[in-house]
Amino acid sequence: MKSGFLGRFLGTATAVCCLAAALSGCGSSDSSSVTADSTAGNTSTAGKDNSSVETDSAAGKEGTVLTEVTQGIEDGYNYELWKDSGDTTMTLGPGGAFSCEWSNINNALFRRGIKFSDSKPYQEHGDITFDYGVDYQPDGNSYLCVYGWTKSPLIEYYIVESWGNWRPPGSNDVLGTVTVDGATYDIYKTTRYEQPSIEGTTTFDQYWSVRQSKPTPVEGNKIEGTISVTKHFQAWESVGLEMGGMYEAALNIEGYQSKGKADVYKNVLTIADSYTPDPGLDVSTFEETELISNDFESDLGSWEARGEGVSVKQSKNKFSDGTASLFAYGRKDNWQGAAIQLDKDTFKPGQNYGFSVDVMQDSGESCEFKLTLQCDIAGSTSYPMVATASAESGKWVTLKNGSYQIPSGAENMILYVESPDSLTDFYIDSFSATGRGGSKPAAQEGTKPAVTGGDPVEVKSAVDISWIDPDKPMVAISFDDGASATTKGDPAYRIIDAVANAGFHATFFYVGNWIKTEEQVQYAYEKGMEIANHTMTHPYLSKCTEEEIRSEFDKAHEKLKGIIGAEPSKVMRLPYLDVNDKVKKTLNDVALISCSVDTKDWDKATTEQIVDKIKTAKENGSLENAIVLCHENYATTAEAMEQLMPWLKDEGWQVVTVSELFAVKGKTMMGGTVYTKVS
Repeated sequence: MKSGFLGRFLGTATAVCCLAAALSGCGSSDSSSVTADSTAGNTSTAGKDNSSVETDSAAGKEGTVLTEVTQGIEDGYNYELWKDSGDTTMTLGPGGAFSCEWSNINNALFRRGIKFSDSKPYQEHGDITFDYGVDYQPDGNSYLCVYGWTKSPLIEYYIVESWGNWRPPGSNDVLGTVTVDGATYDIYKTTRYEQPSIEGTTTFDQYWSVRQSKPTPVEGNKIEGTISVTKHFQAWESVGLEMGGMYEAALNIEGYQSKGKADVYKNVLTIADSYTPDPGLDVSTFEETELISNDFESDLGSWEARGEGVSVKQSKNKFSDGTASLFAYGRKDNWQGAAIQLDKDTFKPGQNYGFSVDVMQDSGESCEFKLTLQCDIAGSTSYPMVATASAESGKWVTLKNGSYQIPSGAENMILYVESPDSLTDFYIDSFSATGRGGSKPAAQEGTKPAVTGGDPVEVKSAVDISWIDPDKPMVAISFDDGASATTKGDPAYRIIDAVANAGFHATFFYVGNWIKTEEQVQYAYEKGMEIANHTMTHPYLSKCTEEEIRSEFDKAHEKLKGIIGAEPSKVMRLPYLDVNDKVKKTLNDVALISCSVDTKDWDKATTEQIVDKIKTAKENGSLENAIVLCHENYATTAEAMEQLMPWLKDEGWQVVTVSELFAVKGKTMMGGTVYTKVS
């Protein structure tokens, strides 16, 4: 969820400054009103089209009604309505008060507070506090929060008091907790890649404090409380999150692909004349414990060569830090490189760990590097990806995953660095593996309990099939093993665009631990694709326990839900198309998807072979109502889809999602049941 706005300055006084919903009611003899300086401040546009933004810095009339992207200063408070689409209304009241209503939106924000022009640290502005009273009535995904930005580093932050049907931010990686103002909040950090910000489109971190439970209404839908903003800043810094210079602090109502309304009848922002840290602030930190660390200064540690003919040695020629690194050379195959054994007693299957290693190559060309885990699960060897990055020649890059879940049931674990598209020699440096100590908070509100299994239950899907002509032939072409893309030119984006440009939809099955960027998943979702589950680690499910099977689905489901802000479809592609009665019984609420047409792109099928496979299936009648298996990470598949989508459209066919296919045919999907087509 993003915001776009022009920065404006609201100066702070040296005394206590109380910006009340009615300034005369500040209730402090040493307070002074804060005036707006419309000539000062910065004018960043947050990467949005500036022509659509209206700025009103003059004092307005009480009851001003806003419907489009607008911002300004009224009655001593900055205000802003921001949206990317949909129907919105924001009515300004006295002081910081306002009401808002939204529908048919993708993302919309309504807020009033303060914008700073000096970018000083929060400690130099004094203690910041909001007292609020809100009649909050969301219908779907929405937040009631304090919201803002800092600079250097660029941080978007949320202090979330209440929410709609989904508790943000969707991450299971809790950094700690803080108890303040009578409530306990979980602390998170998430990252946004190449998204709009106050400094244009870029990559930045988000910091979150999210209440473990919603506040109790004082009457009906009305909730009231205090948010001691600077105490949250103090808590974030205590768990290792670096704060920047202040840009904004505002009470915010945000909606995402939802509708609703809110009446903010009380919004009192107080900025004290000084900052006083709270020595008794109740912060519980889940500290990172360093489990392995190798700087290669004195030896190679436990690292060794991977692959016949490959050698590793200490190098004093190249290093990212210190005076030495590990040099891997003599590679004859892409999977060869440098490896380290992971002890199962230290790295426990099913738990999360952080891995980071620097890598550099001197081939003269850019190439991809992967940090990969080789492990045995129930007798079969798997190779899940931990992290990936593209490395320019002569430049160090970091392969990093701060919260990687070891696959359930994993044994004989080997972590290794490889280059899947090059045989270049390479250097690695500054390897670390970390685990988080402490205990996690109680189960989060809204988290669905695990299903214990049993008889199949109906899988309900509220899909829109109004665009589909039921009299025309159709097929569900689906794509596995995402999210694999890091740039818009990668195969996955090309496939999404090929499908969307033809006016079609498709189902994308994502592996939780293989998601390189959340943006690709969000992009597919925004283009109308079905976001579906391909497990968390891609194991052979028939060789897992019931608990591991359930965990594989549930963790991937929650991760996808956190990315798109909505419930993913309860359909799951079976890894390796592997299934038995245990899997069916355990996932009795999940439709299990196989295929009736396999393009064999995974088996090095060429573009021509993939195209011929689909055209032949059309001619022999096996394509109609079929589920087709493809993979999103092959250039051959992308090229084939760029040919096939317009061809199928010209032939009078429709490409639909798996759920759409069953819905338009009037068929009900049942959990624990394997589907290859609609019969």
